[in-house]
Amino acid sequence: MRPSFLITVTLPMLPATGSQNRGNKMSNTYTQKTAETLEMIKDPTNPQFFRQVMGRYPTGVALITALEEDETPVGMVVGTFASVSLDPPLVSFTPARTSTSWPRIKATGRFVVNVLGATQEQVCRSFSGRGGTKFEDIPWIPSPEGAPLLEDAVAWMDCRLEDVFDGGDHEIVLGLVEHMDIANTELPLLFFQGGYGQFTPHSMATAGPGLEDQLALVDRARPEIETLAQKLGCDCLIGGRTDREIVLLASAGLGNTEWIPAVVGKRLPLAAPVGRTAMAWAEPQEIEAWINSGAGVDSTEMRTMLSKINERGYSISVDAVGLEADVISGGRLDAREVMDPGTEALEPTTTGQVHSIAAPIFGMDGEVVLIASLYGLPHDMSSSEVDRYAAELLATSQKISQNLPVSQT
Repeated sequence: MRPSFLITVTLPMLPATGSQNRGNKMSNTYTQKTAETLEMIKDPTNPQFFRQVMGRYPTGVALITALEEDETPVGMVVGTFASVSLDPPLVSFTPARTSTSWPRIKATGRFVVNVLGATQEQVCRSFSGRGGTKFEDIPWIPSPEGAPLLEDAVAWMDCRLEDVFDGGDHEIVLGLVEHMDIANTELPLLFFQGGYGQFTPHSMATAGPGLEDQLALVDRARPEIETLAQKLGCDCLIGGRTDREIVLLASAGLGNTEWIPAVVGKRLPLAAPVGRTAMAWAEPQEIEAWINSGAGVDSTEMRTMLSKINERGYSISVDAVGLEADVISGGRLDAREVMDPGTEALEPTTTGQVHSIAAPIFGMDGEVVLIASLYGLPHDMSSSEVDRYAAELLATSQKISQNLPVSQT
């Protein structure tokens, strides 16, 4: 139950005598005590107030699991899981000293972090209680090191217990991640103000330095991109071009393409064939420099491809095997994996051929300022359906272009 607060307003008081004066003294005393009570309630050492303030910060929910020596699974729910370090890969969580499960997990020297999905609220409630057979009716498989890995978890990390530090009435646990993976693209479970729920994703944008002008354009584009991604049931990635790089600025959609959140903020070298959607409208000298920067590309093929993209108004990627890994690692892409033959070269049924569709967004000076790309496309699209998706993307890109400010800096 939330504490109630009394707001006291002090008004100018007229001179008073007798009973009125006694009443005023009582009112002043009451107001003073109310203020003192409020100060006491809002003290950080007040556990109830501390929880209330911290409850304004939403957290994910994770199930920490381990397998005891007699192969008994043990688990506990935490809302304090966090990433600590990339090199070495470290994570942390903070179990209460009163926990009965933590000493059992600690004794194994290992644990698995299971990031719970939005549909796993009941799993969370089951493990939050004391006693009982918590793993009953909950499907799990052994992690690479043997600890319970929930089959429906959103993501997981198999860790070695690295260190434990004092944290007041909690302990601060540090784990070294030895194995990890994204299990599915479902939304995570959230804990907020004492209850469980989930967020509805619209779009995510990077906060990288030196991108203020481009991010201002992204802010104008996001509502249209969010609407398009929702309408088509796919994901959208917005990129921007600098003199030497393509910067992946924002994403929107349903999260069907699991690697997209990992690349927002990533920078790729502007070298053929990367950035072809922007370069199809570039000046000849820029195109020449772009081709010369590419590794193992054919100049004639690149120019032919740019000409097709310019004429059609959009580009497509076909059979881009390994594209995700290359984008995430920042490596250069094999030109053969992203060549753009256009829908005219596709089979009647494309079954997995089309990896993405991209279209330019123009500033008022006619230069390409952003690139919008569709990912997570249906695997059984026909060439006519590819054209339909491309037409929707083009219409959205043109609408965004019309709504951008007159001058770009």
